[in-house]
Amino acid sequence: MLDILSSTVFLTAMSVWLGGVVFFSFFTAPVIFERLPRNQAADLISVIFPRYYNLGYVCGSLMIASGFYPVWLEPTGKMAWLSWGLAVLATALSGYAGKVVMPRVRRHRQTAASSAGTAEHPRNLSAYNRSHQLSVTLNSAVLILLITQALIYGYRVRFIVTGEG
Repeated sequence: MLDILSSTVFLTAMSVWLGGVVFFSFFTAPVIFERLPRNQAADLISVIFPRYYNLGYVCGSLMIASGFYPVWLEPTGKMAWLSWGLAVLATALSGYAGKVVMPRVRRHRQTAASSAGTAEHPRNLSAYNRSHQLSVTLNSAVLILLITQALIYGYRVRFIVTGEG
């Protein structure tokens, strides 16, 4: 019974998080930047981001907690360890992006905007661009880790159901 609960929690958390990342990255953000002036779009995205990252923290924590059960049951199971490790890594990257990088992006954006027309603007804009690129890179890494996680989960389920390697 605990294995069913663990699998259900893991799969649900992974699906919700992956769906949230895909929907935000490929549908929400592009439409917002297409329809609104750049500053308004950035302001709106800044309001959405805390909720976006909270989704990652909650889903990642659920994946870590529920993903530990298969590791505990089968400590030599490489795929269970890999799956659990990827959940830890994705959650850590999301946490770093949300708690460290996003405040930095917001701060650099405000500094760049307030320094427009000054000699400091190019330096401030460059700092903003670097921090924004780091944010995009971290979110892309989380997306890749979640897709990999889904593939591993499918492999593990196939192996359990059919006994095939």
